[in-house]
Amino acid sequence: MKNLLIVLSVLISSFSFGQTENYLNKYPFDKAATIMIAEFIDAEFINDTMSAVTCREIPKFNNKVNVGKLEKTIKIYKSDYQNLANIIFAKQLEVSDVKVSANDYYEHGYAILFFDESGNVFEYVQFCYNAKIIYLSFPRSQLENGDYSKFSLLKKLFLDNGIKIVEYRKGC
Repeated sequence: MKNLLIVLSVLISSFSFGQTENYLNKYPFDKAATIMIAEFIDAEFINDTMSAVTCREIPKFNNKVNVGKLEKTIKIYKSDYQNLANIIFAKQLEVSDVKVSANDYYEHGYAILFFDESGNVFEYVQFCYNAKIIYLSFPRSQLENGDYSKFSLLKKLFLDNGIKIVEYRKGC
């Protein structure tokens, strides 16, 4: 009986310490009915032959995300929500970066859109892969722009869900 109690206590302690934080209970995941990923053109066209690549704000109309101006939107499966939440909120993440061809030069902006029950975007995470900038529409002090490991993980998540993130400079 004593050995059984010892084994049970070891199993319980290893199970509880092995758990990762459930970020799905954090805002905005706890309020989202649907989550979509999106891409949008993020270049300011100067003339027919020249454009300025910038990290501009996601397209909006009347201070709301204009989903109609996004190039591509894809609803992600609920089974991917935990992975996405881990990427956004976790501090230490392991990365593996896969490079794409430098010939694929053009800049797009990317976003994670949180929809309420009425189908309206109530929050979003925007990032510019090449500029290494992440912007949240909601306050979140744990997310730092300097946490570059997030970019590789976001790139993989987007690719796994059908949106290719273009890398136009090596070593980004």
